[in-house]
Amino acid sequence: MTVFMLGLSGCVHQQDTAQNSDEITPMPDSLLTPQMQQLPPQDRIVSKDIYQEQTTSNTEVVRDGRYTLISIAPEEGQKYLLEQVVSVKVSNPKNRFTANVQQGLRSTLTNTGLDLCYPPIGEQGNAVQTLFTRPLPKVHYQFGPMKLYEALQMIAGPAYELTLNDISRTICFKARESSFQNPHKPAVAVTTTTIKTEVIEE
Repeated sequence: MTVFMLGLSGCVHQQDTAQNSDEITPMPDSLLTPQMQQLPPQDRIVSKDIYQEQTTSNTEVVRDGRYTLISIAPEEGQKYLLEQVVSVKVSNPKNRFTANVQQGLRSTLTNTGLDLCYPPIGEQGNAVQTLFTRPLPKVHYQFGPMKLYEALQMIAGPAYELTLNDISRTICFKARESSFQNPHKPAVAVTTTTIKTEVIEE
């Protein structure tokens, strides 16, 4: 009889244990509440683009004061930095002309928003390095006003082409691939003769 009661007690204990194991444990509040993730700010492209739209021939103006009209459109030199007008004076202490072409180019690029490149490695880099180390001609110590791209091409000379990296805003040069032929031709005087014929009717 005692053995039978112990067996029943063991069965009841096992049943209670199974019921306890089937109980549902509540989830923590942190899992029930939806977590809001902070998204990083995204860059957006400005739809109005002065470099993609056709430039109208009519200049936009606004009235400033009673009689004055001023343009509100960006100038070419503001849109395209190589189009800006510069006046250059290369420093020559004690009237000594010791600057090289690289120093002349850097002086020309001062406050233009553009920078001068470092000569690349390779044959083209050697050609650029040769250009940079040449003495700056005396006639290039002071000049202007003129457009920036014209000033840079003038200092570099006809054997080099001007290059621009729009991303880094860096200008550089490369030797012309074809042999250079001076396009400058001396002025030729052209004489024309005009014959006037007069018809007399009788």
